Amino acid sequence: MRSIEFKYMNLKKAYVKLKEVNDIYDGNNDIIRDSLIQRFEFTYELTHKTLKEFMKYLGVTLENSFPRTIFKKAYVNNLISDDKVWINLLEDRNSTSHIYNEDMAKEIANRIANEYVYAISELIDNLEKLL
Repeated sequence: MRSIEFKYMNLKKAYVKLKEVNDIYDGNNDIIRDSLIQRFEFTYELTHKTLKEFMKYLGVTLENSFPRTIFKKAYVNNLISDDKVWINLLEDRNSTSHIYNEDMAKEIANRIANEYVYAISELIDNLEKLL
């Protein structure tokens, strides 16, 4: 199995786990919220690593391997449709390791549920078309 397929499969599995928690998240249960955030963090890590591999596969030159650069190139190459959502996703991911505030955790969980799960689903669909 090629590295690109392996990374894609791992991303897809992580997304399924994220979606599983998202489907039961009602905004009230702290344990489910925390699980949603944790699964988001893991899935996020796989998104930019998988995208980096896909960029190589497509012959796209990356100036560096920072997630922000990867997401911008993914937007230019029509792998994601809203680069602003992905930049917000990146910033929220960077914040999740420093959440000490319940209100911030709720805000990020709501963005995960209302924006990021869909954005990741769209990415997976677009990558699948290329395999």
